[in-house]
Amino acid sequence: MFGILGLVLVIAIVATVWATTQRQRPPADTRWAAPQGAAQGAPNGMRTEPTMNPRLRASLDQWQVAGLIDQHQADAIAAFEAAAAAPVVVPTKPRRIPLVAEALGYLGGILGIVGLVLLISRYWTDMPTALRLSISIGGTLILTVGGLLVPSDDDSALERLRSFLWFIATAAGAVVAGVVAVDVFDAKAPGVTALACATTVGLHSALLWGLRTRPVQQLTCLAALPVAAGLAVSLAAHNEAAGATGGAVWAVGAAILLVGLAHIGTTPTLTLFVGAVAGVIGASITASDSTTPGVLLVVLTAVGIMLLAGTRARARTAADRVVLTVVGAAGLGQGLPLAIVYFSRHGGVATGLVVFAAGVALILLADSEVMVAPLVTRLFGGAAIVGGLAVTGVQSAAFATVFGLVAAVALIAIGTLPDRVLMSLFGSLGLLVNVPWAIAHFFPGEGRAPLLILVSGMLIVVVAVWLTRQGGRIRREFRHFGHT
Repeated sequence: MFGILGLVLVIAIVATVWATTQRQRPPADTRWAAPQGAAQGAPNGMRTEPTMNPRLRASLDQWQVAGLIDQHQADAIAAFEAAAAAPVVVPTKPRRIPLVAEALGYLGGILGIVGLVLLISRYWTDMPTALRLSISIGGTLILTVGGLLVPSDDDSALERLRSFLWFIATAAGAVVAGVVAVDVFDAKAPGVTALACATTVGLHSALLWGLRTRPVQQLTCLAALPVAAGLAVSLAAHNEAAGATGGAVWAVGAAILLVGLAHIGTTPTLTLFVGAVAGVIGASITASDSTTPGVLLVVLTAVGIMLLAGTRARARTAADRVVLTVVGAAGLGQGLPLAIVYFSRHGGVATGLVVFAAGVALILLADSEVMVAPLVTRLFGGAAIVGGLAVTGVQSAAFATVFGLVAAVALIAIGTLPDRVLMSLFGSLGLLVNVPWAIAHFFPGEGRAPLLILVSGMLIVVVAVWLTRQGGRIRREFRHFGHT
């Protein structure tokens, strides 16, 4: 338990440091100003020469001698170039707290908290309810007020200290809710206690968050929402409907995800992260109750998140896409193998064709202007085509090999078109997989071994020669999509 608490504390601190440093990062557009005295008139008709490239100075003199510009215009050009060469350095406010002192302060605070928890846990069962409430409520109030008393300053260390105090205050508030539920209302079900704690965490964090840039409080507030919804539905269903519980978590996660996509509130990327994770977790919970719809929901949720990451949208930042891609990929890694294995047992051909169709759809999306990374989309599409054809072999090896060979030849043919050479790579892979497989299926017996070796070797040689001849096209296509 204490290891988990320590891990949560570390995550909270890292999130706060990251958010505050991102907020303090200077803007991308640098402001420029001309140095004082540049191109200003001097007494007795003399003029002050601004600092510039000697080549530009020589060009200005030549243009002036040729009569293209006069002295005033030359001075104006010189002043403009000097302004572009002299950046204005905006002074940043120095740190009031050294970084080492801040790190030592957090380390000491964590050790002190762990020691206090160990001390209280030893005597907690022997304490009366009034004393338990006094300790937990007192700790909550002291830590909350302590965070409020931290000076409001631009120093990131002070902001992190406030968030750290309030995070511990929220944990103490959850203890208060647990004591009230168990000792005051005599709650027997663990779900009731957990619901009381989650609700308290959400409310307390919402008050401290106050729609201001406080990532730790935003994280605890948003994370508490799907947890509380899932627990409430689970208690209403008497812990017998995991599908309903997962559906509630998924629905709340989807709502949070929509809020993040609309960039409502502070730190929308963090909102996207919580919503996407809640959606994947909720779908996974439904899979434990009803395999078929649950596994499908996991896959569809992960695919939807990946599409949100890959499609073009003006309001979507690079950080948003990274978060959505990571969460969506994790969901696909969890749900896609389970879905393919489960459905291939009952209908391998249908399952493989669905995966094949998904690959074709991805390639069509890559050819459109919808996707941000068409190269990645095309690679996923080609892999899905080859993989889907292989999945059909679970039910019918004859269908898989014949259809696989036809599709491989079609992919190679498509690869001869401009900007489609990557499809030939997947076609070659399909040939290397399906030709030996077809020989093994249609020519059974011990005599097939030499034929398999011969054909496989010839295919490898052919593919190698083809790759050497298409190397330039492959590099150009990768380079083309890398710049789009």
